[in-house]
Amino acid sequence: MKVEMEHTDGEIKRLKACINDLISVLALPAIWSGQEPSQIVKTLLDVLLGMLRLNFAYARLSDSISGGTPIAMVRSAQPLTLNAQLQEIGQILNPWLTGDPHTSPLVIPNPTGEGKVSIATLRLGFQDEFGVLVVGSQRADFPTDIEMLLLRVAANQAGIGLQEAHLSSEQRRTAEKLDQRIVRRTRQLIAVNEELRKEIIEHKRADAELRESEQRYRHIFQTAGVSIWEEDFSQVTAAIDDLKAQGVRNFSQYIAAHPEFIQQAISMVKIIDVNDATVKLFEAQSKDELLVSLHKIFLPKTEEVFAGELIAIAEGRTNFESETVLQTLKGDKLAVLFTIAFPRQPAKLNSVLVSIMDITERKRADEALHKTQAELAHVTRVATLGELTASIAHEVNQPLAAIVTNGNACLRWLAGDSPNLDEARETARRIIRDGNRAGDVIGRIRTLLRKTGTEKELLDMNQAIREVVALAEGEVRRNGVALRTELTGDLPPILGDRVELEQVVLNLIMNAIEAMSAIGDRPRELVVRTQSGEVDQVCVTVQDSGIGLDPQSMGRIFDAFYTTKSQGMGMGLAISRSIVENHGGQLWAVPNEGPGATFQFTLQACSKQE
Repeated sequence: MKVEMEHTDGEIKRLKACINDLISVLALPAIWSGQEPSQIVKTLLDVLLGMLRLNFAYARLSDSISGGTPIAMVRSAQPLTLNAQLQEIGQILNPWLTGDPHTSPLVIPNPTGEGKVSIATLRLGFQDEFGVLVVGSQRADFPTDIEMLLLRVAANQAGIGLQEAHLSSEQRRTAEKLDQRIVRRTRQLIAVNEELRKEIIEHKRADAELRESEQRYRHIFQTAGVSIWEEDFSQVTAAIDDLKAQGVRNFSQYIAAHPEFIQQAISMVKIIDVNDATVKLFEAQSKDELLVSLHKIFLPKTEEVFAGELIAIAEGRTNFESETVLQTLKGDKLAVLFTIAFPRQPAKLNSVLVSIMDITERKRADEALHKTQAELAHVTRVATLGELTASIAHEVNQPLAAIVTNGNACLRWLAGDSPNLDEARETARRIIRDGNRAGDVIGRIRTLLRKTGTEKELLDMNQAIREVVALAEGEVRRNGVALRTELTGDLPPILGDRVELEQVVLNLIMNAIEAMSAIGDRPRELVVRTQSGEVDQVCVTVQDSGIGLDPQSMGRIFDAFYTTKSQGMGMGLAISRSIVENHGGQLWAVPNEGPGATFQFTLQACSKQE
């Protein structure tokens, strides 16, 4: 009976100890709350080592719970001195760590000491996903059923703890990733907001500058002293593009063949705005009167210039400038210079600025200047002929004296008893010849003295030079000058005023004669030459062997009122250059390689068809 009681007391004690151990095991998750997997396993091994009086407790966690690298831990009843022993224990236990715990042998060599140990292998996790737990003891009855119960409960509790730690770790990692994404996204949003803020500031600044520019443009547009028109040529551009699509390439020929296109194009132009100077210039009550149509200010001459504007658009030019005539709303004519700037293609030309400058007064001043120049040239011609008075008198006296002599001879041939009619007839012919000769001299003088406006016509410069040389022949002989002409035979005609160009040649010949008047140690030679120049030009050269040109005065010899003559006015060369330039040519002077100087001028040649 006593033995039974003692046995019962022992069972009760073991049962109480088992219950206490079970309670301790069940309380472990509360301790593990918030801990890392490695800390959970460490606590589990320490508890099991002391609770079950084990020789060792070993655990290996898989990489799924350890964060990428497997973790191995061991607790031993005997101290382990080297970390390398942990690796050796793992290698010894490796067959039972990877094998099936139900089929693996339970007695193995003691990996932490001598002898053999009985082991128990348990998987951690609901699906054995967290790792393996191996415990060993040298007790022969290890593991008992109660110890296996405790081990299974402990393994299950560890699995729960590891699961919670894994979920917590995953939540932390997810939270960290989310935080990182939030931080990164926040930084991106901050950067985007900053860029957006800068863009808004830049946009506001650009808008402000644009408004300021527009205000400045409108101010300049309205207050400019010249007439400015803002016009829409988009319909004109579309019409020209249509013609190009139809195969039109030469718009000069097309417009010449279809003049009605000019009228159509004028109607296509929309006037968007005009400035105050335009309203005043065209005598309008308000700008609305001018926004109707260009037809209100155009004249037939204007349409010719507008045709050139259309050609400029078709050819893709970026600007066009021309002089023309317009009319005000009251019908007064205006001479204007208009300039138009086109934006580069493929713009549709829906906003084109046209500036119009009133040059009516300038034109009147130019006409007055031309009139004054013509009068001054006439005075110069008269003065030049005045210098030729003695030579002209000699040229006229010679045929007059011959006429008198031949008249007396004719009377004698007729007064005899037997009139010699043949001799009288021959004498009469000589009288007619000398009369014509005197008439030619007087005619040339009258031509040069004639006071008329510029009258341009097709002119043979060789013939004009011959007439001038004939007029100056007496002066040439009186001064002992050897005059030679070298006139190109097939010289093209030029379009010019005969009187003015003969005045230029006469002035150059007279200057050459005077430049040689003081020469006594060499021949006085004068050459007048014509030849065809470059690019359809006629070149006239007057070369002398006189005193030459002073290098210091070369730049001033064509200035008005500059002269080296004691009795000169200084207008001859200035007027000559003005005449040549008005004919589209150039006049210049160069010193000879030897003595004397050469004056040359060029004129634009005309084709014989012209």
